Amino acid sequence: MTNFLIYPAVDIKDGKCVRLTHGNENHMTIYEDDPIKQVNFFSKNGFKWVHIVDLNAAFGKGDNKKIILQILKSFKPNIKIQLGGGIRSIEDIKFWIDAGVSRIVLGTFAFKNPDLINNLSDFFSKKLALGLDIKNQKIAVNGWTKLLEIDPISYVNQIDKKYFDRVIYTDISKDGTLTGVNVEQTTMFAKSIEIPIIASGGISNINNVKALYDYKNIGISGVIIGKAIYEKKFDITNLVKLSGN
Repeated sequence: MTNFLIYPAVDIKDGKCVRLTHGNENHMTIYEDDPIKQVNFFSKNGFKWVHIVDLNAAFGKGDNKKIILQILKSFKPNIKIQLGGGIRSIEDIKFWIDAGVSRIVLGTFAFKNPDLINNLSDFFSKKLALGLDIKNQKIAVNGWTKLLEIDPISYVNQIDKKYFDRVIYTDISKDGTLTGVNVEQTTMFAKSIEIPIIASGGISNINNVKALYDYKNIGISGVIIGKAIYEKKFDITNLVKLSGN
């Protein structure tokens, strides 16, 4: 059985720590001007992983590479970084692994290059997560702007588990809304695939987290939490206690 981990989210856009609603960059709230300060807060409170998304890179509008490299340099080895957003080449993946990222989240690139993804070298073994963003039961790519006519479960069950040790399952309809996680749909998905999943989208309180924690034996290995932390919906101490960090 894998540990159940809490991944506080740091989404970076134009150098600031923000949250979007439904992944829409026009519905954005800035919570912290300095992402390094935010990661330091998570580190001091006992979290061992942080989920970082470069939103500029995801939307094809520049990147936040410099800040992310500073975070890696400042907090290694105390904090492990799970990084996604605009990683669309083997060179990108290797660059970030060499820079110290513990797990790379691949979405659009993985779906567009399945043969390439399933023929990687051992260097990439267990360093990748598949970012599965679901909207209307379909996979969303390109910053959630395009839906693929691919069955999510079938797709996951054919990828090489040698490289991917997690699937990040995001319910776009819930993301950034604080309306509660879709436990039924998330657990159904976890039971249907062989790779442990990290749930994401809609977390609003500690009960949501506990509901997912109760299913850790069937493949839910953690949860990404963003807006609920920034909106202070949790006692951080209780959140850390639930995590197997």
